[in-house]
Amino acid sequence: MEKTKDLQKLISEVNESNKEKHHVISTGIKSIDYILGGGIELGSKVQFVAESSTGKSTIALQISKKLCAHGLNVLYIDTENSISTELLTSTDCIKYYNTGNEYHGEFVLLKESDFDTVSKYLDKFIESKYFSLIIIDSLASIVSNCYVDIDSKKEVKSITNNNTNYESRPLNLFINKYSNLANKYNVAILYINQYRNKVDPKNGTILKEFGNKIVKYNSDIILKIKKDKDVLWQDENGLFSNDSKTNNQELPTHVKLSIVLDKSNKKLTGTTIDTYLKYGYGIDESLDEILDSIRKNEIFKDGKYYKLPDELEKYDGFINLANHIMSIPKSTKLSDDDVYVDDYEDDEY
Repeated sequence: MEKTKDLQKLISEVNESNKEKHHVISTGIKSIDYILGGGIELGSKVQFVAESSTGKSTIALQISKKLCAHGLNVLYIDTENSISTELLTSTDCIKYYNTGNEYHGEFVLLKESDFDTVSKYLDKFIESKYFSLIIIDSLASIVSNCYVDIDSKKEVKSITNNNTNYESRPLNLFINKYSNLANKYNVAILYINQYRNKVDPKNGTILKEFGNKIVKYNSDIILKIKKDKDVLWQDENGLFSNDSKTNNQELPTHVKLSIVLDKSNKKLTGTTIDTYLKYGYGIDESLDEILDSIRKNEIFKDGKYYKLPDELEKYDGFINLANHIMSIPKSTKLSDDDVYVDDYEDDEY
């Protein structure tokens, strides 16, 4: 009887310690939530990996804004010193930058790349249990101070695999440590990673792909983000075109992205979804919502034709469908704010 009581007490302690874990936080972005299975799970490690200039940081900032808008605090570690005031403004993170209060969360930006300094701050911030999400952007730029400390009287070491790069032992230990702390303190970590390819100088072919190697086995989910050749121009009326000649803008405003789920259970690995990135702003939520409705069969797709419920007309191609929906008076559509208020009341966040 005594052993049974002790066992029940032990099981009760385990259940109590796990009570707050496995809580999923919606990112507020339909495509990201869909491929993550609802959102980012507290205590988990998610990795975004892509080539340079694919929109990884912009999407991460967009997620940050969404979480802050619903009362959660986000720590963003900018190891590349690439997050500008302009980008904070375009993604609306500026609203929450060092302004946490009872009505919304706080967005804290740390610009630091030194291993020791980043670790010092991370230890204190994680222990404080203040943040629900920590973003490290990017792993490639976290370096040892042994070769950046030009004031040191000691000889500065050269860059080697032992103090920087994806092959480094310090980076491996860094990832192991904070992956375990994420689980212990129930905070989600989003790693931003970048492909660095070894290229054959003669043929221009990729000999070896670097990027997610060192953290592949320490990430619960890896999302590979790839740019598509499909680009769009959006005019001042909010309508889209894939023809640059019909627009006054020289550069496209949107690019199509493919997001591939690389690591999860075997049934879901390889799942791919499409969405559109608006340069400088993040995933276009209007287009993303249309694509989400297509995925849910709320908008019927037959080859290249689309049909809305309760409408007889079919729309030839996604752009025509999007422009038709964009032209519907806003008073007849449910706003994004209305959607998120409902989600919040359902304790999704």
